Amino acid sequence: MITEKEITDRLEQKILAGGWNRIKPEDAIRKELAGMPIYDAPIFGFGDAHDPLFHTWKKPQVMHPDVLLPEDWLPGARTVISYFFPFTDQVRRANAKAGIRPADEWLHGRIEGQEMIAAVGRELCSILEEKGYAAVCPSLDPRFRMVADYVSNWSERHAAYICGLGTFGLSKGLITRKGIAGRFGSVITSCALPITERPYEGLTDYCIMCGKCQRNCPAQAIDRTKGCLAGKDHTLCSAYINENTRAVCGPSQKMRYGCGKCQVDVPCERGIPERRGKRQA
Repeated sequence: MITEKEITDRLEQKILAGGWNRIKPEDAIRKELAGMPIYDAPIFGFGDAHDPLFHTWKKPQVMHPDVLLPEDWLPGARTVISYFFPFTDQVRRANAKAGIRPADEWLHGRIEGQEMIAAVGRELCSILEEKGYAAVCPSLDPRFRMVADYVSNWSERHAAYICGLGTFGLSKGLITRKGIAGRFGSVITSCALPITERPYEGLTDYCIMCGKCQRNCPAQAIDRTKGCLAGKDHTLCSAYINENTRAVCGPSQKMRYGCGKCQVDVPCERGIPERRGKRQA
């Protein structure tokens, strides 16, 4: 039987040994960003693959009828492992200071940062498979696809909610105990691991509806008056990002895009924001 500690220790060793968490010189937009760490230490949540909440995804008002459940991705699924990697202070602070355009550091977090999330998913599957368990990373699986505008057949944020990592905010990001600024990944496995207790009941328990993300949004895509669950216009957000997608200077000349202004310089950037003078546990 593999343990949570064994999983996290193996991943940490691999990430450090492989240099996954640092910008390679050939990718650096600016020379001084070579070697920049992208993420701080991650947090993990473990969900029951048969949790009834997964079935709510198929409701049109939640996600889409064509969303795949854990057992659809992996027959015999027992556990969903969700992980959140928070961006470093360097990445977050740079984006907060950069005005309406995304900082180079944030663009690295979005592109190379997502490449690392994918590497973690592949490595986690390998670790589990070495121990004799089946494992699938939905976002890397050939079956992964969009089933409607802005809706894929697996949601990292919704999985993280079920796995006890956090609740949704006005900007539609997920607020965790390490904040909202970062990226999520997940793996489904036949290994039965101890389930993480959800320290919340509602979908938006951690959002204080302060409206700071709305004021930060250069696309004017967030409207607090519509409520937390309907307050973000994905079309406006996507259009702004598409307008700013470009090949940024650097040896690799990767196409880069991003924004993230709703995740920085906000009360939920680094943790669960205070409510009524008390910080939530």
